[in-house]
Amino acid sequence: MTNVSENNNNRYRLCPKCGNFSHVAEEQFFCILCGTKLIESCHQCGKSILHPQGKYCHHCGATYRTVPANAVQ
Repeated sequence: MTNVSENNNNRYRLCPKCGNFSHVAEEQFFCILCGTKLIESCHQCGKSILHPQGKYCHHCGATYRTVPANAVQ
């Protein structure tokens, strides 16, 4: 039996800047909307992105989105 996180049918790449997504099987590595490099796993725990519109990691709760360096906090 194949682990869900290893199955390409259930994995996505996500733009950490604008939230656009792409299915892993489409082999897109950069966002078609803003040009940012897409991510396919959580930066904190390394688990695959399993939902195309996910904003937070299903395993550790870390955000997939990044805060721009020039953003006022």
